[in-house]
Amino acid sequence: MNVYSNMTAYSSGNGGQADGMPPNDGNTPVRMMDSVFDPRIPQLLPHENMYKIQVGNRLFRISGASLSSDGPNYFTKCFSKQCKGSQDSSLDQVLFIDRSADVFQLIYDHLQGYFINIEDEVQYTMLHADAMYYSLPRLRAFLKETEYYYTNVGGQSFKIPRSLFRRKGDSSNYFLMTSAALYADVEKVFIEKKLLRPPPQAPPYVARCPEFFRDLMHLLGGASLDLDDCRRESLIKECRYYRLLNLEQRLIKHRILYNPYTHHEEICLHLKDVNKRGVEFPIEKDLPLCAISSESTPFDEERSSVNQTECDKQTQQPPLKKLKNGCTNEPQRCWSICNYTRPYVDEYARELCFQVDKTDCVLVFNKRSKTIHVCLANDTARHFETLFADELAKIGFNLPACKLKVPPLDLVVDGKPAFNLILPACVSVCDLSINGVKCSSVRSALTDNQTHEQVPDLTNFSAVLSSCPGVKLHLAKSIWKLGIRPDKVMMIALKADGFKGIKEYCKMLDYL
Repeated sequence: MNVYSNMTAYSSGNGGQADGMPPNDGNTPVRMMDSVFDPRIPQLLPHENMYKIQVGNRLFRISGASLSSDGPNYFTKCFSKQCKGSQDSSLDQVLFIDRSADVFQLIYDHLQGYFINIEDEVQYTMLHADAMYYSLPRLRAFLKETEYYYTNVGGQSFKIPRSLFRRKGDSSNYFLMTSAALYADVEKVFIEKKLLRPPPQAPPYVARCPEFFRDLMHLLGGASLDLDDCRRESLIKECRYYRLLNLEQRLIKHRILYNPYTHHEEICLHLKDVNKRGVEFPIEKDLPLCAISSESTPFDEERSSVNQTECDKQTQQPPLKKLKNGCTNEPQRCWSICNYTRPYVDEYARELCFQVDKTDCVLVFNKRSKTIHVCLANDTARHFETLFADELAKIGFNLPACKLKVPPLDLVVDGKPAFNLILPACVSVCDLSINGVKCSSVRSALTDNQTHEQVPDLTNFSAVLSSCPGVKLHLAKSIWKLGIRPDKVMMIALKADGFKGIKEYCKMLDYL
């Protein structure tokens, strides 16, 4: 019985201190999981007594101190009832339990004070069920607050440290929500219906690719992976499934640059990757690079040079004051540029440059009114409206008024009624390529063509559009900024690759 003397002293003597340990005066910090581990052992059973428990086909001998260390529980209640009769008979009797002996071995180690190492989701689920069955409060708390998630992804077991999800945006993820709900529901049914044993519970399983999930774990741990575009897109989809929103934003392909002419940082993303939550319009902010009037077009070289001179002057002047609504007589005013902050990642906003890779983006040059419009169609138009419509409405610009339910003439050819957005555009500062050739002079490229093309007149479009002489330029790829003023919007092209004619379109085709 001497083997339990120290344990008894640890639990009851010297204020809960074991022999040979310095007493705790209350000022000495003790590092422990207060809600899970308490060194004091209550006197639920005589600590020095040994009890026999038959679980399945294995016999376990365990002390009263170990059984009391996580109590009150199923064992302390059973042996307490036996102790009321005869202490000698209770020590000789064997408690038979029809449960798994392998799982009870972990519980046996836990009751003896050892740390238990759970291998996989199957072992965790069975241990959770038996912790309820044996009514072990400390073990149940330990399982709820464990440092790992246990799950099976595509047939492979994963033991996932919770510390990987420390970043904002990654914490409220798939595993947190599903694991808490999964085991809480089982526990609720077991307690409320007073079942003899917990209902059968299948271990967590996720029908996703284990290889991609392993990559996500490496990235969350701080590793860098060399990803091609296809694998990057696949991992982004996996992030959205698991609700790893921070990691998703860090995986999205982007480029951050400092513009020495505007003295602002710019972030370039694909339009499809722009998140509505990060869009903002700073009305007070002026951008010297885009100090062009809404009437400025590439048809007037002299006006463009004036704009550049005015731009150079403005870089040496303080920012212009905010213009009042309705002021349209000023030939030169700066456009405020749409800013973007990547959710959960960026600490401050940068000027947004968004890239459109689809061919449903068309530039329409009107030779009669010398204006330029860009037509966004189908998915590009719908996503553009989703991103910017609400913010534009705050400055008094009604984006839905720019919709066309049918294709303007032959601008967009689709098997279904097209959805179009028509917006004014500027190409004064654009690096433009037409049919694979850099366009040094947009004016000459558009006025010297031998064709007499008819394009829709988009200066005042309605249900029925009139036609006028002009040029249509389909864009294969383009990069834009969105400029705003009160009640006005301007699509500012920074770089564009366009093509004219069916032969040029065929040149773009690649073999499968």
